[in-house]
Amino acid sequence: MNAQDIAGEILSHCVAGRTLQVARIVASRYEKALAETGVTPQQLTLLSMICKMGSPNASALLPYLKMDQSTLSRNLERMVAKGWLQTTPGEQDSRVRSYAITAQGEQTLTNAHAAWQQAQAWAQEALGSNGIASLKSIAHELNPLLPLEP
Repeated sequence: MNAQDIAGEILSHCVAGRTLQVARIVASRYEKALAETGVTPQQLTLLSMICKMGSPNASALLPYLKMDQSTLSRNLERMVAKGWLQTTPGEQDSRVRSYAITAQGEQTLTNAHAAWQQAQAWAQEALGSNGIASLKSIAHELNPLLPLEP
């Protein structure tokens, strides 16, 4: 095979490339919808997870998010600086901090809800019910900690 043929095969069949393209398109739509609220899609997910989980530490969040510790720590610290989260030292190890949503964080979550619903409606239209069901199923298959339904 020559380079042109290899490039054509990769562009036509690479699952990673297609997945990244879809992720960028969908994330961009959510970012635009949420822009006026001052929260990013990733921050909204973190706020929602922390709100739902109570006061998790970063290690408890990592298995759900599948991101590296330093990226998560940076994001959490930015959210603490914005007043959306508060930290408390761990009961067994004071070096391990737990994160809890603040009243300001709850208000941010509430304020972002309508914009998130707008982005969800677009995703529903763009991907269709079957596409969204498939996406949830694939995400659950790759990471069983992610629920199929809340």
